[in-house]
Amino acid sequence: MAFVELVATEGADPEVRAVFAAVEEQYGFVPNILRALANCPDLLQTFVPFWGQVYSSPTIGPRMRALAALGTAKAQDCDYCVAHMTASAVRAGLVGREIQAIGDTIVERNVFPDRESVALELAETLTQDPDSITDDLRDRLRAAFTDPEIVNIVVAIGMYNLTSRFLKALSVEVEDLFDNVGRSSA
Repeated sequence: MAFVELVATEGADPEVRAVFAAVEEQYGFVPNILRALANCPDLLQTFVPFWGQVYSSPTIGPRMRALAALGTAKAQDCDYCVAHMTASAVRAGLVGREIQAIGDTIVERNVFPDRESVALELAETLTQDPDSITDDLRDRLRAAFTDPEIVNIVVAIGMYNLTSRFLKALSVEVEDLFDNVGRSSA
C-alpha cells in the first residue's frame, strides 16, 4: 500500500483530472506514480510535460532510451520501474535475452554492441555512484555518442533515478495491469 494517497480521478481537482485525461488518452491508463504526485497538483503539471519530453525525445530513440531506463531501473532494484521499463523495452524491440542481460555487466558486454553496452554501464554507474564516472567511461561515451545524445542519455538516466527514488520512498505499488511483468527480475 502506498505511503501517500493515490489520487483517484473522481473527486480530483479539475487541473489534475485534465492531466489524468491527457495521460490516459496517450498511455491507456494513469500510472500510480502520477496518482501519487497528484497530491501536489503544481508539481504534477510541471512533471508530466517534462517526463513526456524525456520519454519521447527523438535524440536517442526508443531503443537507447529503453536501455537507459531499464538499466537504471535494475540498478535501483525498483520493482515498479522494472515492470514499466520492461514493457517499454519490449515495445522498443528488445528481446527476452537482451532484457534478461541488463543488470549483469559481463553478460551485457556479450549481448549488446559496444555503443549500447557503454550506455548501460553509464546507467549503472550514474545510478550507483555518480562520482565513480571515470575518464575512461567518458572517453568511451565520447567515441560512441554525440554531445546531444550524451546529454539526452544522462537526462533520461537522471529522470529514471528521480522517479525510482520517489516510488520507493513512497512505496508506490505497480499497477495490476502489469501482472508481474519485470517484478523480482532485478
